[in-house]
Amino acid sequence: MDFPKSTAKYFHQNGRVTLVQSTHEHAQYVQERLRPNDLKECEIHNVTPFVALHAPVMEKNGIALTALYDDEPVAMFGVVPFDEALGDLDMGTIWMLGTERLNHLQKSFYKTTKQFVDWAVTKYDYVENVVPLDHKRTILWLHTLGFDVGQGIVTINGTECIRFVRCAPHVEVSFQ
Repeated sequence: MDFPKSTAKYFHQNGRVTLVQSTHEHAQYVQERLRPNDLKECEIHNVTPFVALHAPVMEKNGIALTALYDDEPVAMFGVVPFDEALGDLDMGTIWMLGTERLNHLQKSFYKTTKQFVDWAVTKYDYVENVVPLDHKRTILWLHTLGFDVGQGIVTINGTECIRFVRCAPHVEVSFQ
């Protein structure tokens, strides 16, 4: 592995936070404890929490990781490759769904997610997603992780969302 603090057993380990390859057991655990904002995002995208968490585990070309805090799954996140391409760019949708416990681990989890996002843009030229406009905490967190937040509003199933993107350092793309 070429991710910081990787071992043969863990994708990453730093103190009480461990990243491991996601399993269906992790998906089931997180699914039953999703935060209200994450449930809302699933509804906006017309996907059940079951599908949102189990599908990435089966995605052969994507990345699906589980964040464990003291061995308890608190979040799942990763990147799923785009079906359509923009030129020769390797593009993906970056995602994360978490439990209520994650809200109490912001400082320790921030460092790990920052490292993950920095690493992900070495594997993809460009990653993006959309977040409901009223999820201010998520938008602020994404901004601190180095994402560019779009200025236009995207409406998905009647919900106003904002698009966020992050490109690898070698990529220059205009998002107008």
